[in-house]
Amino acid sequence: MSEQSGMLPKIEILIIGGFFVLFMIWAVSKCAATQEAYEERAQQEAFEESKEDSLRDADLVGGYVPLDTTVRRLKAPKPEQEPAGAVNSTPLYVITPALNMRTGPGLRFKILERLELYDELQFLGEVTDTTQRIDLGAIVAEEPWVKVRTSSGKEGWVFGACIDYYKHELKGVETD
Repeated sequence: MSEQSGMLPKIEILIIGGFFVLFMIWAVSKCAATQEAYEERAQQEAFEESKEDSLRDADLVGGYVPLDTTVRRLKAPKPEQEPAGAVNSTPLYVITPALNMRTGPGLRFKILERLELYDELQFLGEVTDTTQRIDLGAIVAEEPWVKVRTSSGKEGWVFGACIDYYKHELKGVETD
């Protein structure tokens, strides 16, 4: 009987030790997850701060800071043989009777120039990551904003539904 009574405290210590080890593993994993959440939050705050800084000096109407201004760069397709001194950009055409080119990607940015039907634009390789829904009259379009350059050299942003690679008129669009 003394052998069994001597084993009982050892088993209790092993069980308690096992629970302690399991608790420590659980606690470390929770701490690591919390640390990752804090780091992600700090990165998001830094991103938002840099976004606000870059938009603070933008030419906005009424100080409005749009939420849809994340821009991604796209590469325009390159022709096989490029002439010397040629600018590599994709031509686009205005397909609505009147189109406002703006200082930034959104309706609240100032209008730089009013473009006419079939005006040729050069695609500059930037579009917004998000789309915007705009009522054009008989059509409601949801497209991104696209950065372009006019033949006179002005650069600005236009709504993607109002331009195309081919000359044609988008029917059902009301003009101001």
